[in-house]
Amino acid sequence: MILDIPTMYFVSVITNVAMTMAVMIVALRQFIPGLSQLAWGLVANSGYYLVVGARGKIPDLLAIGLGNTLGALALALILQAVLNWRRARMAPILYFTPVVLMLVVSLILVEDRESRLILASFILCYQIALILWALHRPGNKIVGRGRMIMAITLMVGMASMAYRGMALWFGWHEVTPFQSRDSLNTLFYMINYLGMIFLAFGFVLGSVEQSAEVNRRIAREDPLTGLANRRALFEAMDRLFAIAGASGQPLSLMIIDVDHFKQVNDRFGHQVGDAVLQQVAETIKQRLRGNDIVGRIGGEEFLAVLPDTPPNGAMRVAEELRQTLAAKPVVKEGHEIEVTISIGLYCSERLTSTETTDAMIATADEALYRAKTKGRNRIELAEVSTGA
Repeated sequence: MILDIPTMYFVSVITNVAMTMAVMIVALRQFIPGLSQLAWGLVANSGYYLVVGARGKIPDLLAIGLGNTLGALALALILQAVLNWRRARMAPILYFTPVVLMLVVSLILVEDRESRLILASFILCYQIALILWALHRPGNKIVGRGRMIMAITLMVGMASMAYRGMALWFGWHEVTPFQSRDSLNTLFYMINYLGMIFLAFGFVLGSVEQSAEVNRRIAREDPLTGLANRRALFEAMDRLFAIAGASGQPLSLMIIDVDHFKQVNDRFGHQVGDAVLQQVAETIKQRLRGNDIVGRIGGEEFLAVLPDTPPNGAMRVAEELRQTLAAKPVVKEGHEIEVTISIGLYCSERLTSTETTDAMIATADEALYRAKTKGRNRIELAEVSTGA
């Protein structure tokens, strides 16, 4: 199918304006990092189609120079949008240089369409590669459908630009006049036109997915330590207890309390107290296995569940944890605070259906109380159940 080029440019302007308005409405109702840059990128892309579509009615120098520069600027703004969204940084010279280079190439080679298209294709490939890097930079963890849509769209766009540059360079295709109704022009136009739509859609969808993931974490994580909060912890415990009870596996549970934590807050302030809790939480995570679960259940209290762990193994883990924290003072704001913990430990050699979550927690809490009354910085074993 061969499309009329001027008509396609007109449709592109209308589509980009509509997308820009939709994105702006979303940006006004909800703050999403990078959304305003995306909107300006769509504005620049609209300008590209508007100026290039007017070629023949305005001087070629203006149509080619300004049009191609607006196209490169659109990608630079989309790159900025992705950088802000992914909270990444890049030297501005890396994404502004291609825009300037595109302007220079377009003006110098205004009469040499073949060379201009070849160089422009590789400049655009470079810009797309930068966006892909920002989208998948090291450290990104959230991989959703929106981000995948953007990545696929960018890779298709980069492949098409690379093919156009190579095809013209090696003479695989003839250089046709501007606005000629040939299949190659139509193909590249459709890729660019649909690509901008999918990029905008993928960005908004990815932002929504990221917001949903953040909300999920807020609902399930303790904001200070990053550990599971009570809700998430008890949901995970119910699953582990059901599995252990059905299979008769051993299971251990420990309640950990930071000794004299109120004195730390009163003497050094809450920021130092927060640093103590964060170091305790990080140490616990490092000492436990991947299938163990741990969460913060109170101000300075933590609860850990160790599935498939008999009493001797749980006692060893608890003692290692106690010794590690005692040997590593917290240094904050010029203060060095020694940290010790008391642990109440409940272990079951073979978990049975009669041992409930509440009962085990209550018994471990009684053991913790004994540890504190006996001088703290110690472990008290609540009970060893041998099962039926």
